[in-house]
Amino acid sequence: MRARRGFTQDHVAKRLGCHESAVSRWESGSRFPTGEDLVALADLFEVSTDDLLGRMRQYAASGSALVDMRLLERLAAATTEEFDQLIQAAEEQAVWLPVPEGAVLIPVGEAMRWTRKVADKHKGSAFADRLFRPRT
Repeated sequence: MRARRGFTQDHVAKRLGCHESAVSRWESGSRFPTGEDLVALADLFEVSTDDLLGRMRQYAASGSALVDMRLLERLAAATTEEFDQLIQAAEEQAVWLPVPEGAVLIPVGEAMRWTRKVADKHKGSAFADRLFRPRT
């Protein structure tokens, strides 16, 4: 992630308040970052700690919401005319979605495979297409 973002080890170390050698040891696998460092790395790279740890599934707490913060920030900074244009451009997309109990964030490909399998089981249903977003 560091290299893909064009960050040097020194840049990451300065942002986290640690020594460059610590970042080097994390990357080589000779040391593991502390929990506090993992959270700081996740914030720096704008990913979850599960992503940093290589977990594919992320369990969402009930009562939480999935928020498109970039879109929300763009909407907040927009004029009313720009706001309307952004909303129209994101017609099928919500700014936030409530997370139901038992929800799991998984890769899109896995979600598509699971929903296709369930939909195929219920081909005779008039509602099978509701498993998919955006709707086709």
